[in-house]
Amino acid sequence: MENLKELRKAANLTQMDLAVKVGVSLMTIQLWERKVTTPKEENLNKLKEVFDILPFAEE
Repeated sequence: MENLKELRKAANLTQMDLAVKVGVSLMTIQLWERKVTTPKEENLNKLKEVFDILPFAEE
């Protein structure tokens, strides 16, 4: 996934806005943005939904 912070800012969302939309804590968003941790698959799918990112087609 692209830089989460850049995507969030381009969408005019605060970290708290994104946390609410994805259903995680503010601290979780902060850790993802700093690349301390990475989102689990279910949260990654929610992030893709929020930012309207289409998954790559499987070959």
